[in-house]
Amino acid sequence: MVLRLTPALLIFIFNTYLFGQNTTLTDETKQLLSEGKKTTAVLDFEARGINPKEAATLTDRFSSALGKTNAVILVQRTMMKEILEEQGFQQTGCTSDECAVEVGALLGCQYMISGAIGKIGSSYTIDVKNVSVESGATENSQSATYAGPKDGLIVEIEVLAWRIMNLEPPQDLIERQKKGAQVYTGGEKPKTQMGALMRSLVMPGFGQIYSGKKGAGYTLFLLEAGILGMAAKSNSDYTSFQTEYNTQLTNYQSATVPADIANYKVLVDEARNNMTKANDQLMLFSATAGGVWLINTIHAFLTGPKNEDEASNARPLQLAITPSTNQIQLSWEFPL
Repeated sequence: MVLRLTPALLIFIFNTYLFGQNTTLTDETKQLLSEGKKTTAVLDFEARGINPKEAATLTDRFSSALGKTNAVILVQRTMMKEILEEQGFQQTGCTSDECAVEVGALLGCQYMISGAIGKIGSSYTIDVKNVSVESGATENSQSATYAGPKDGLIVEIEVLAWRIMNLEPPQDLIERQKKGAQVYTGGEKPKTQMGALMRSLVMPGFGQIYSGKKGAGYTLFLLEAGILGMAAKSNSDYTSFQTEYNTQLTNYQSATVPADIANYKVLVDEARNNMTKANDQLMLFSATAGGVWLINTIHAFLTGPKNEDEASNARPLQLAITPSTNQIQLSWEFPL
């Protein structure tokens, strides 16, 4: 849900008439205009081969992304439609630059953005252009071609909203574009710290490899494998020495000749000492393997993928203009 507020004490309330009318500008208004923020409206994108309702939804997403750039004073689309309906102007079929300029003049804004979303075969095309209402010239145009599930158009349209303003899209948006529609269709689940931790519990290094830290992952895997190998060898040595001990102990207990008794006693003591050393090494290597496993698990969790909430990257405060009152509003968006 989006709440739109116009708090006079927080920022400003404008009552202005633009483009040649009697204009009373507050200091805040002058500052905004001096920063190069122009009043801009977005026409419904033309649907070519896709459902018009889908095109309207993508237009709304484009407008939302455009507002997040904080580069324009955006005309609210709901108010824009009301004004056009009051003037008896039908937005449907308004695809030419001349039509965009005419709508812009009616709304009293400085720039109009129009676009078209089409489909050719299994590919989608998106074309967007920004037209100056004053000169009628195209200030900037951007296009994108996308092949994949229709859901992926959401990311493509958001990227174009930044590029039509000659701005580089945020890194998280670029990453989402690389992943395509999988972000929305669930084809690829986002990696998490818990996912790295669970994999590191199965085998040291797997959590790091899952997180893309292959160097650390393979190092931990080989280290753990080496320690476990030494522990296995110590266990094997212990078993061998234990067998030797039992054999010599049996010989010692059954011997009757004093010289044989003395000789078997030496062999029994030697086997016992070797068995004790092998057992100590087994305990040491086992404890070391457990410690490395624990450290590996903690490391995998702490360095694992951190999924940041997309809303944290969005700008909660945006500027929007209401054509019916010619007021510039502070638009405050947050999820409920």
